[in-house]
Amino acid sequence: MPSFTALRPSRLFTEIPEAQPGQGEDAPAREDRGAATALRERLAAASGPERDRILLDLVRGTAAAVLGHATPAAIRPSRGFLELGFDSLTAVELRNRLTAETGIGLPATLVFDHPTPNALAGHLRAELAPEQPALPIVAEIERLDQLLGGLPGDQVDDAVIGRLEDLVARWRGRPAAVAPAPAGGQELESASREELFDIIQREFGKS
Repeated sequence: MPSFTALRPSRLFTEIPEAQPGQGEDAPAREDRGAATALRERLAAASGPERDRILLDLVRGTAAAVLGHATPAAIRPSRGFLELGFDSLTAVELRNRLTAETGIGLPATLVFDHPTPNALAGHLRAELAPEQPALPIVAEIERLDQLLGGLPGDQVDDAVIGRLEDLVARWRGRPAAVAPAPAGGQELESASREELFDIIQREFGKS
């Protein structure tokens, strides 16, 4: 039919909507992009545990639909896809459906590379909502917290606690839109990991 109308339009075929080339062909693609965008927006607005739940629900619900289950109840998160009844054909169908839902390219070996719903949800999380690395100063504060937590109670005396409180009060008192004073601010900005820990130690009166 396209070859018949390629050189000249045909009134017979132009009056038949089904005969128009390409009409409606983009609708599934638009729906897929819409689903992927909606998923990303949900993940962006969710907390870490909520993101894990959203993606695990997506994997379990899609797997259940591929296998013909009425609900995802039979898709246990830690059970292997092969144990659940997946074969090469249903594995490809699961890949295709998840590709449409997420908008990311997924390999045909998806269920073999990530053999449980938990593992697959974790893979999708890494692709769609990767964890942001902690700032160096945050890592050092966590390190300090672990250091203090490992000390006997009598070594964390009022002097140490008072020093901590003074430090927090000093930095909390600074307006959010105002940069730190040049000396201290620049020292923190340009310090290496070891130098930064030395700064923190000096603030706490440690030698």
